Amino acid sequence: MNTLKSLAALTAIPAAVLLATSCASRDNAVAPAIGTPSYHYDILTCQGFKMTGGGRIDFPPGTADKNPPASHEYETFGAHVISEPNGQTDELGHCKGAKGSLEWVDHRPEYEVNGRPLNLHSLEITWADLATDTDCKEGGVRWGGILVIKNTGQQSQFEVFDCDNGEPGAGHDGFAIRLWDYPYEVMCYDPDLPPAEPSCTLTGGNRQFHPTH
Repeated sequence: MNTLKSLAALTAIPAAVLLATSCASRDNAVAPAIGTPSYHYDILTCQGFKMTGGGRIDFPPGTADKNPPASHEYETFGAHVISEPNGQTDELGHCKGAKGSLEWVDHRPEYEVNGRPLNLHSLEITWADLATDTDCKEGGVRWGGILVIKNTGQQSQFEVFDCDNGEPGAGHDGFAIRLWDYPYEVMCYDPDLPPAEPSCTLTGGNRQFHPTH
């Protein structure tokens, strides 16, 4: 834990405070305060869907360009989530009734823990919401649960900002992750980057949104 905290605290972008959202759609997006990141994924609704696929992100800076291979400045992941709303919400208003998995590896040398790349693996997906205020062409979702830091065995709550922004996935789709209980995140706040912030642009792979009824 101490190793992870010290490494992450050196380079992690300061987290912005997200507004707690309800499972019911609101009529208008809440305007961001001047000088703070312009968040999307804040207008959420309970609806059935699937999001599948995997990919690569070259963060920093999180653009569609790959960093030099020798730098190892990139992250890879595989993730899928299935939302099956059951009418219940958690303490933050997120929609319960979800399942799926996440496997995340941060290859950056400065984030190695116990001599190995930082490896996050989900234990349980506990909530998933459909975001209605993003510019994701096919679908944007926000979901999360509990994961384990495989390097140490320690657990944390997490959330994902997930975007299917058309084809091909590389250069268009987006993905971002943040841990709630440890100072680690890969999130892109630049409004000029596609797709909807704070998701980072995929440099490889694909996210595929599937509406369900």
